[in-house]
Amino acid sequence: MTDIDRTSGGLSRRLLLKASASIAAMALISPFASSAATAAEPVKGGVLKLAFSADPAGFDPARGPSGMSHVVIEQVYSTLMSLDPDAQPYPDLAEKYEMAPDGLTYTFHLRKGVKFHNGTELTAEDVKFTFDRLRAPNSGYSYGSQVETIKSVDVIDPYTVAFKLSKPTGPFLIYMAFPGSSIVPKAAVDAGHDLNSQPIGSGPFKFVSYQPRSMITFERNADFYEPGKPYFDGMEMHLIADVTALTDALISGTVNFSNEIPPKDWSTISQTPGLTGQTLEGSRYYWLLPNNKTAPLDNAKVRQAIAYTINRQAIVAGTFFGQATPIAGGVIPKWNWAFADINAFPPQGDIAKAKQLLADAGHPDGFETSLTMASSFPAMVSMAPIIQANLAAIGIKAKISTMEIPRYWDEVWGPSKFDMTAMYWVSPLADPDDFVTNNYKCGMAINVQKSCAPDMDALLDEAKSATTQEARKAAYKRQQELSLEQMPIVPLVNAWILTAYTDKLQNYKPMRTGFLKTIKDAWLTA
Repeated sequence: MTDIDRTSGGLSRRLLLKASASIAAMALISPFASSAATAAEPVKGGVLKLAFSADPAGFDPARGPSGMSHVVIEQVYSTLMSLDPDAQPYPDLAEKYEMAPDGLTYTFHLRKGVKFHNGTELTAEDVKFTFDRLRAPNSGYSYGSQVETIKSVDVIDPYTVAFKLSKPTGPFLIYMAFPGSSIVPKAAVDAGHDLNSQPIGSGPFKFVSYQPRSMITFERNADFYEPGKPYFDGMEMHLIADVTALTDALISGTVNFSNEIPPKDWSTISQTPGLTGQTLEGSRYYWLLPNNKTAPLDNAKVRQAIAYTINRQAIVAGTFFGQATPIAGGVIPKWNWAFADINAFPPQGDIAKAKQLLADAGHPDGFETSLTMASSFPAMVSMAPIIQANLAAIGIKAKISTMEIPRYWDEVWGPSKFDMTAMYWVSPLADPDDFVTNNYKCGMAINVQKSCAPDMDALLDEAKSATTQEARKAAYKRQQELSLEQMPIVPLVNAWILTAYTDKLQNYKPMRTGFLKTIKDAWLTA
């Protein structure tokens, strides 16, 4: 997920595609069904006040493209599957599922009696309608790759629905947990209701109001299908664009939760009495984008030279105040099962190797270029002079310019009008496919560097459709090795998720995706 703008352990369960009869009949139960019993007795009531830096861009699961949209969507709506804190899927609206031995049919058995917030019952017809809507031609759904292998969605009975796939799809169950896959009410949409401004779901909280650049409010869904949850009477999402003001709001008690703590303030926040801080390496990785269609950046050796000259440790220290991990090779992180363990880039860079690569590319004296950054993303603005100095060390003179959102999207990102720029991705799912396909595959919306290689596409397809985890992992390793040869993007660092909240918040489990689905399992003490 890029932050266009999106807010993202070992496998405790293996829910990946396996062509075997034993897996075919697998039915899993939510690991959170009795989570409260393992902690102190939950307390009902109170209002959780969360702070975020960005406004949402709509609340319709089919139309909301941004991370802040998804933060709201996951509280208001529900999905067939959900993710645990380590981003592993478990049945949610579905009580159980079955997978055919060939991996081409998934049958979901829905909970009975689930109600949308308008009082209508959620049935298999709503599930079919939701996915037919996402799959419709010209639907505009930003995550079409997640539904592209769905051939049909068939209603078996009011509480049973079958998905027929065109080919095995390793991340399919995880796709079913994505906020964009949230089930919407068919009758309301057919009647012309605008979900983008007034969402109606079946999730733990009901949408109340939205004041742009100010606040989103919610109230408890008393009819939520998990008995007793959520424990809060309501939630307020305070929208505070100034990150220093966001920190001040948390310290003063104006808000009592945020997972967007600025790295520069982490030391202060983590030592503030009454606040609890948690760090977690998630899926927020930053990368540099050389325009693969602009000379001399169209030369893979030039892009490799850039990759080797970057001092990632300096970015970790100077931009993230130590709260990040240098990416040494492929972009899939160490905690993910598909981690390739490739150590290509020394943390401080390798100037000698970079100079040799640049000379081999025919540019021994370097060249002039430009580096355009979105001024709305402070981390990218902060790392720009570090990258500029790194490039200068091998003779590349990069002029830095900045541009505010949305002008940056319209003039730089959208039309790919840049020499070099940067972006970051907050994986919404944490399946390895989600780290790589959108950035490396031909024609993807996030592939603004305009790279396109048939061998890369073939590896991505192989990794996504392989029928065992072992085969998928092997394919992803080859994909990441190839990515370092072609170097269409330059991996930089993986920033940690920095979360802080009042000591009165109990049983909160942060997620590696940076999402907040587990908020429903937490409560506030008096």
